[in-house]
Amino acid sequence: MSLRARLALLTGFVAFAGLGLGLFLSSLLLSRLALSEVDRTLRLQAHTLLQEALAEPDHQPSPEEEADLLFGDFPAAAWVYRGERLLWQGGLPGAPELVRSVAPGRPASEGGWRALAVERGGLRAVVAQPLGVVERLTLLYLRLGLPLLLLSGLFSGGLAYLLLGPALSPLRRLAEAASRFQAPEAIPGRDEVASLAQAFARLLAALKEERAREQAFLALASHELKTPVAAFRVGLEGLLAQERVDREALRRLKAQAERLEALAENLLALSRAGAQDVRLAEVDLYALLSEAFDRFQPLAVARGRELTLEGEPQKVVADPRLLERALNNLVQNALLHGQGAVRLRVGREGEGVYLEVEDQGPGPSPRAEEGLGLRVVRQVAEALEATLLLLPGPPFRARLLFRPRSGKGPTLPPGVGSSGGAA
Repeated sequence: MSLRARLALLTGFVAFAGLGLGLFLSSLLLSRLALSEVDRTLRLQAHTLLQEALAEPDHQPSPEEEADLLFGDFPAAAWVYRGERLLWQGGLPGAPELVRSVAPGRPASEGGWRALAVERGGLRAVVAQPLGVVERLTLLYLRLGLPLLLLSGLFSGGLAYLLLGPALSPLRRLAEAASRFQAPEAIPGRDEVASLAQAFARLLAALKEERAREQAFLALASHELKTPVAAFRVGLEGLLAQERVDREALRRLKAQAERLEALAENLLALSRAGAQDVRLAEVDLYALLSEAFDRFQPLAVARGRELTLEGEPQKVVADPRLLERALNNLVQNALLHGQGAVRLRVGREGEGVYLEVEDQGPGPSPRAEEGLGLRVVRQVAEALEATLLLLPGPPFRARLLFRPRSGKGPTLPPGVGSSGGAA
């Protein structure tokens, strides 16, 4: 059963239950009102009868008074007693014996009759009226109300079913789009259902975008791995075909192995950053750049490039593994694809701290597809809540900017150990 049908049934049931409770309570109120009217009439009849009985010498009302009092709009039966002796009776026949013995004061119900006794001057007058009129009135009210109750429940359920169609249309559109794994068109509305559908539509769009990024990443990774793996295999086949070891071929294989290692580290860093596998520690950016300077100095010398280091100790809270991988990519890109001298720099910008890699080239073209190394840097920056700025040149600068979460600067979360450099 659809949500629309269930809500319509629930609405009809609630309407039926609410109206049924109202009908029951109103029938009780009607019975009490009718009974209070009977009591008022009984009190008037009883006092009038007692007054007439006291006025007569034999304490017996005249037939005219009896007819006027007991056979009018509210027929009743009546008795006049002195002590336990019955002096007079009249009115309707068939009243049960129990109603004659009611105590003076308040009305009482006995055997389908309502009776009231009053006493004065040694006489006691008892008047009783049948309650059949009250019972028939209540029954007639219920017989008229029950069909209206059923019709109201059906009408409420049907009306709710019609009105729920437009109200639930955002969820229906979202379900249709989700079944095709496509983001739906703009969903109008500001109510709770529309807000829920809009939130899930945004989530669906984000999932689709993430899936597209994963597919692009897999294509890029397989393209990046294809060339070094093929070169590595061809080099090994060549060595196996030779009788003596070719040291130059071994050096080329070592370079390919290092490239494969760098690719594997990039893929691992990208996976950790995407999965938010972040292990925060206090990192000295200047110490991290010093280690990178020592690590890449041989490559800079081999390519005839100048590599310099600038800045002073600046500490941030970050993951040293991911930050080291991102820095390696920036420095390697500058040495392999940039121009002129390469400067590694640590500094401050307002309340933020940055590390920067600068070369004298123009930088990558804005229309060029982003490579795996730069994609890893961007993903690491997102995971560390930093900002990656690519400032076109010359000189071209790639900057990782760490802004403090408060005016006092970045702080280490509770329970996290600190370290002075990369792990």
